[in-house]
Amino acid sequence: MRYKANQAVHAGLLLVLAVCMVSAIGCGGGAQSAGNPSPSPSPTPTPAPSSATLSATPSSLGFGSQVLNTPVTQTTKITNTGSVAVAITQDTIAGAGFSAGITTPINLNPAQSVNVPVVFNPAAAGTVNGSLVFMSNGSTVLSVPLVGTGLTPVAHSVDIAWDASSSAALQGYNVYRSTVSGGPYTRISPVLASSILLFTDTTPVSGKQYFYVVTAVDTSGTESAASTQATATIPVP
Repeated sequence: MRYKANQAVHAGLLLVLAVCMVSAIGCGGGAQSAGNPSPSPSPTPTPAPSSATLSATPSSLGFGSQVLNTPVTQTTKITNTGSVAVAITQDTIAGAGFSAGITTPINLNPAQSVNVPVVFNPAAAGTVNGSLVFMSNGSTVLSVPLVGTGLTPVAHSVDIAWDASSSAALQGYNVYRSTVSGGPYTRISPVLASSILLFTDTTPVSGKQYFYVVTAVDTSGTESAASTQATATIPVP
């Protein structure tokens, strides 16, 4: 497959894709003695245990720009870097569109880790700043900053064109699309395209990548193998 300027792609049945944007959018000191009593020995203090410590890798999550109502997931690894066990008794998440996939309470022994998936699914346009906070018995032990931007979808169209089949028994063509390279594909042409070797896909959305193939169908209903795949990447505003 060859990729040319202006989103032109020739493959298999010679697909040509043209992407068009339609609209934009401690302790205190010792006490003094009274009088002259016999001094008593000072007690030896008991060392306090090391503080409970959690760390996050990465320490913050940035989701970039995402089309509205299109969820995207990132994962942060929470590790107990201290020398005592930590009981995470509660987690809270702030920021519209953010959610976390963790169930508390959870105990982490020293050097133990847990992966926490965080989802950003914006419902409104604009930048959202949030945080994922972990608490232990009412005290905050870790806060992970979150940020993401919601984008209003922009309407686009993709023109798929191909060379005519040489079959004498040709009935027409089917156009297929997938969001995964190599398929599976879904037919997007409602009827066989025959008189015009062009089909316009009017449903792509900003920030997505689409993969197209075309097949030929003869008068007996037999469908050919798919053409070489052609790719169209839809820009974001």
